[in-house]
Amino acid sequence: MTYRWVILIFGILAYTTSYFARSNYTGIAKFVSADFHLDKGALGLLGSSFLYAYALAQLPWGIASDRWGSRKAVGIGVFLTAVTLWGFTTSTSFNQLVFWRVTNGIAAASVYVVMAGALARWFSEKERGFCQSMFAAVGGTAGEGTANLVLPYVAVYITSGWRQSTEIVAAMIAVAAILCVMFLRSAPPGYQATQRKPLDWAVVKDLRLWSFIFVYCGSIISLRILPTWLPIYAADIYISRGMPLGRAVVAGGALSTMYLAGRLIGGPIMGFASDRLLAHGISRKTLAVAFLLLSAALFQTMPVGMRSTLALGAVAFVMGVSINMYPLITTAVSETFGPQRTSSVMGFLNTFAQLSGATALAISGYLGVALNSAPGNTLEEYRGIWLVGFIGCVGAAAGGLVLARLVSAKQRETEAQRHKENALTETS
Repeated sequence: MTYRWVILIFGILAYTTSYFARSNYTGIAKFVSADFHLDKGALGLLGSSFLYAYALAQLPWGIASDRWGSRKAVGIGVFLTAVTLWGFTTSTSFNQLVFWRVTNGIAAASVYVVMAGALARWFSEKERGFCQSMFAAVGGTAGEGTANLVLPYVAVYITSGWRQSTEIVAAMIAVAAILCVMFLRSAPPGYQATQRKPLDWAVVKDLRLWSFIFVYCGSIISLRILPTWLPIYAADIYISRGMPLGRAVVAGGALSTMYLAGRLIGGPIMGFASDRLLAHGISRKTLAVAFLLLSAALFQTMPVGMRSTLALGAVAFVMGVSINMYPLITTAVSETFGPQRTSSVMGFLNTFAQLSGATALAISGYLGVALNSAPGNTLEEYRGIWLVGFIGCVGAAAGGLVLARLVSAKQRETEAQRHKENALTETS
C-alpha cells in the first residue's frame, strides 16, 4: 500500500493541469483584454464559459471513472486539456476564445472527481482527510500559481506574448498526460476498482447529499470569485498608482501568491486536523461550515486593498485557508456513500457546485459595473464583485445547516419509531 503515495503524487500532477486550465486566462487577463478590447463583463463571461462546461462534464466523467477506472479517465482528460489550451492560443476573436474555453472546461473536468474516487480507494479513513486536502491544496496551488505568476512572467520577460507562453505550458501538460497513464492505478491490487451502478435514485434523494451540496457550493462560489478577480484587482490597484501595465500584471500575480500560500499551508493542516477531530465528535462538515462563515466575513474586508496592498495580502492569505475546505466535504462524501461511488456521487454534487460558481462569476463582473457609484473609477467596481462572494458563502452555509437539521430530525424520528416497534414486540 506504499504505492498510495505515488498515486497521490501523480494525482497532484493531474490536478495541477486541471487547475491551470481553469485559471490560465486570469494571469494574462490584462493582455487578452487589451488584445480583444474586453471589459469586466466579457472577462467574467470568458471565465464562466469554461466553468459551465466544466460543471456539466462532472457527472459523465465521474460515472465513467467508477465504471471503467480512473486511470483511463485522467490520462485522456489531461491530454485533451493540453490540446484545447493550444487551441486557445490560436484564437482570433472573442467567440473563438469562448469556444476553446468551453472545450477546455470539458477536458479539465476529468481530474478532480475521478481522483477523489481513486484516493478514497487507496487511503484509509484515518488518512483520507489529509490526502484529499493535500491533493487539492498542492495541485490547486501549483496550477493557480503557474497561471497567475509563472505564465505572465514568461509572457512579459521570456517569450513574445501570452500566446507563446501558453503554448509552452500546453506542451508540458501533454507530457504530464503520458506520465499519468504510466503511473496511476485505479485501485490497490485485489480491491474493487469499478461499480456497475455507481449512482442510483436512493443516493440522489438522500438529504445528506443535498446538505453536502449546499456547503460545497459555498466553497466553489468563493473559489470562482476570489482567485479569478484577485490578481486583476491587485493589478488595477498598482495601475491606479501609476505602474505600467506589464509590471502591474506581474506585481498583481505576485500579490496573489499570498492567497496560494494560505491554500498550500492551511488545506493539508486542516485535513490532518479533521482526521483527528472525528474521534472527538467534530464532523468534517462542521469544520467546512465554520470556515465558510469566516470566508463571508473576509469578503467584507477585501476593499481594504484599495488603501493598503499589505493588508490585502494578509486577507488573501487567510482567505487561501478558509475558502479551500471543500476537500473535507469530498472526504465526508466518500465515507458516507463508499469509495466505489465517490467519483460518481462527487460528479453529481460538483455539477451543482460548479454551476453555482460559474453563475456567481458571470454575475460578479456585471454586478460590479452596475453597483459602481463612481463611474470611471475601476477599483469601485470590485465592491459588487466581493458582495457576490459574501452572499454565496452565507446562503450556502444557511442551506447546509437547515438540511442538516432536517436530517437529524428525520434520524430522531426513525429512532423513536424503532424504539416504539421494539417496545410493542416485547409487550406482545
